[in-house]
Amino acid sequence: MRVSDADCDYCHEKLFDWDYRYHGKHYCRKCYNYLFHFKICSVCERRRKIYYALKTPICKFCQVKDKPCIRCGKENYTFGKITEHGTVCKSCSKYFVKLKKCTSCGQKKTNISNRLLSDNATKLLCESCYAKTLPICSQCRYRRNPYTFTLDKKPICKLCSTEIIRLCSQCEKLFPAGYGRICRDCHCKNTLTSKTNFIAASLSTYLSKTFIDFSDWLAVRRGVAFASIHIHHYHAYFFELDEICNRLNKLPSYEELITRVTIAKARSNLVVTIFFDESKLIVIDKKIKEEYANLNMIDKYLTVFEQGTYRYKLIMRYYQYLYSKLKAQQTTIRSIRLSLTPAVKFLQYCNHFNTQKPTLDILKSYLWYCSGQRASITGFVNFLAKEYKFNFSIKDVEPIVFKTPSTSKEQLKQRFIDLLRLDEMPQNKQNYLFRTAIGYLHGIDVPESVFIDTRDIKLNSKKEFYVRIGGSVFYLPNILVNAVE
Repeated sequence: MRVSDADCDYCHEKLFDWDYRYHGKHYCRKCYNYLFHFKICSVCERRRKIYYALKTPICKFCQVKDKPCIRCGKENYTFGKITEHGTVCKSCSKYFVKLKKCTSCGQKKTNISNRLLSDNATKLLCESCYAKTLPICSQCRYRRNPYTFTLDKKPICKLCSTEIIRLCSQCEKLFPAGYGRICRDCHCKNTLTSKTNFIAASLSTYLSKTFIDFSDWLAVRRGVAFASIHIHHYHAYFFELDEICNRLNKLPSYEELITRVTIAKARSNLVVTIFFDESKLIVIDKKIKEEYANLNMIDKYLTVFEQGTYRYKLIMRYYQYLYSKLKAQQTTIRSIRLSLTPAVKFLQYCNHFNTQKPTLDILKSYLWYCSGQRASITGFVNFLAKEYKFNFSIKDVEPIVFKTPSTSKEQLKQRFIDLLRLDEMPQNKQNYLFRTAIGYLHGIDVPESVFIDTRDIKLNSKKEFYVRIGGSVFYLPNILVNAVE
C-alpha cells in the first residue's frame, strides 16, 4: 500500500513504507539514510539527522525556528509542519495537507489515512468511511473499536467499559461515559438553541421571536432530538414568509399568504402551517384553502402539454368551456378541477399512440385500463363530440369483459421465456411482455390497444409487484419487473 501519491525526489521510486519530507520534497527510506547523516546541530546542539550537503549543520526544525507562520503570520505558535515555502503553525497546517482519495467513497479529503480493519487488513479510508466499519457501542451508541462485550455479545467501547457512567455537567443526570461530557438530551438542547438563535438573527422583527417560539413548539411536539436535527430545514420557508411580512408591513392573513406562496409549498411545510394556526398567528380558512388548492391544481393541468400543440389547444379550449359555465354559476372551481383530471390523463395516454387526435379505439383502451374513470371522463368526451365533431361517445364503449387468450398456454409460455432471455428489453417490447405475462400467468387476454406503462407497476406492503387493469389487480413476478428496469 502506497503511503503517498508522490514519488521519491531522489531515486524516483514509489513510496510504500516511508515518506520523509524535507523542504517540500519526498524521500524513501533508502535515500533518507543515504542523504541525511547523524550530526550535531549547530543551533540546538542535539544529535539529529541533517542533510549532508549543508556546510553548517542545522536540523530542519532549527532552520525555521522563530520564523512566523507563512499563512497567518503568528510568531509564537505550536509548530505544525514545514513546507517548501516555510513553516506553518499547527492551526494552519490542515490547509497544507495534500488531499488523498478514499478507496471507499472515492472522495478526496484531508482526513484519509491507512486504517487497520477488523480483519487485520489496511485500507486507505476517510474518517466517516472508517467509522462505518466499526460496531456500535451498546451503551453510548457511538461507532468505536470494541473493548469488551456484554453477556449477549454486544460490543462496549473502552470508555463505557472502564469509566461506565458520568454525571452530566448541565442537568446532573447519569449517562454512559462514552457519550461525552454532557448527556444526549443536553447536547440536543444546546444544538437546537445554537441553530435557532443563528436563524432567528437572520429574520426581521416580524418573525425573529416567532421562529424561536416555533423551535420551542417543535421540541415539545416532536422531541428535542428531532427538532435539533431538522430545525434548519424550515429556515428557507420562514425567510420567504419574512419577505412577505416586510412587503405588507405586518403578518399576512391566510388568504394573503397563499396568494404569494402555493398551496403545495404550504403543504410541504405543513408543520409550520399547523404552528401558525395553533398559535392563532395565521388562522387557516378551510374554504380558501380548498379553493386555492383547486386553482393551483388547475394551473398545473394547463401546463402539462407544450404550448401550441394540438393537445394543449384541446385542454385549453375545454378549460375555457368549463370557465364559461363557472361565470354563469353553473359549476364550481372544484368541479372544474375534477373535470380536467381525467381529460389530462386521457390526453397523456394518447401519447402512446401514433395519432394526434383521440379516437374511439384509444378511448376504449383507456377505459379498459382505467375502468373507474368512465363516468368522470364522459363530460370531456361529450365536449369533443360537440365542439370538435368527434364521431364517438361514451355509449360506444362496451363494458369490460375479461376473455381467455386465443393463443395456447404453451405458446404464451415460450413467448414469455423468449422475451425474458433478451439481454436488454427494448422499450417497444415492454408492453408486449406485460400483455404476454398477464395472458400466461393469469389467463387474461389484454387487448393490443391497451398500453401498460412501467410507471403503473406498483409495490405493495408485502414487496409484491402488481398492476391494476380493468379494475382488477394482476401480480407480476420480480424477474419480469427487473427485466424492464
